[in-house]
Amino acid sequence: MNDKVATHGDSSHELTQSLEDYLETIYELRQSKTVVRCSDIADRLAVRRPSVTSALRSLSEKGLIIYEPYTPITLTDAGEKESLKIIRRHKAMEIFLERILGVDGHESKESACLLEHAMNDEVTTRLVEFVEFVDSCPRIGASLFRRSEYHCREKNNDQYCAMCIHGCLDEMVHSGRTVDLSSVHRESKSLKSLSRDHETFIFVRLGDELLERPEFSPTYWRPLRTLHLVEKPDENATHLTVALDNKTFVVDMAEADKIEVLPCE
Repeated sequence: MNDKVATHGDSSHELTQSLEDYLETIYELRQSKTVVRCSDIADRLAVRRPSVTSALRSLSEKGLIIYEPYTPITLTDAGEKESLKIIRRHKAMEIFLERILGVDGHESKESACLLEHAMNDEVTTRLVEFVEFVDSCPRIGASLFRRSEYHCREKNNDQYCAMCIHGCLDEMVHSGRTVDLSSVHRESKSLKSLSRDHETFIFVRLGDELLERPEFSPTYWRPLRTLHLVEKPDENATHLTVALDNKTFVVDMAEADKIEVLPCE
């Protein structure tokens, strides 16, 4: 383990990376064992007993643990506080690497161990806030990262951005969150009236006459879904073929007149 000194925030204890690893290990072992002994630490870190003894003496001198030879090891209040800070940094970095950047689980754990020691308290706090933001924001959240494979497929394409945002709004609606669509309703027009000038739409709502019809099941006809015309109609068309969630529907023009949409392009 690296003996580089790692200083974080306003901690009064200067700890090497090695000592931080020992402190974190003691805390984690204490969660699963009644008592923690030198042999447990040596096994967990795959180091020799004399190295463990030397590290424990250093931590004891700094007031972070209570240690006497041949007795169980316990954390002081200061030691518990310090170990929780170390673990918080580690978890924040691990989550960032694995869930946000998509780094493999094994690689993320190894890299987090190396990177955590370089972060002070302010950086850790900001990283945690960022992870929580990405995880909760439907527009740039984890599902968007997965869909886009960590980059935008259509850079500088306003139409794609509009469709992406509407797709995220749909996720909010489907999740049960309350979304006020009143302003959207005021701007929407019938699919029939827009079908000759546009091919991609955001579905807004069905007319009351269609709501009870089984072919207009809310499983597919949910507000803010992206709706595509499979082919543009000619002047004499009596039906429209549309796709929602890769499922195709054929609607006649009377039905299309009762389907409210917003043009996407």
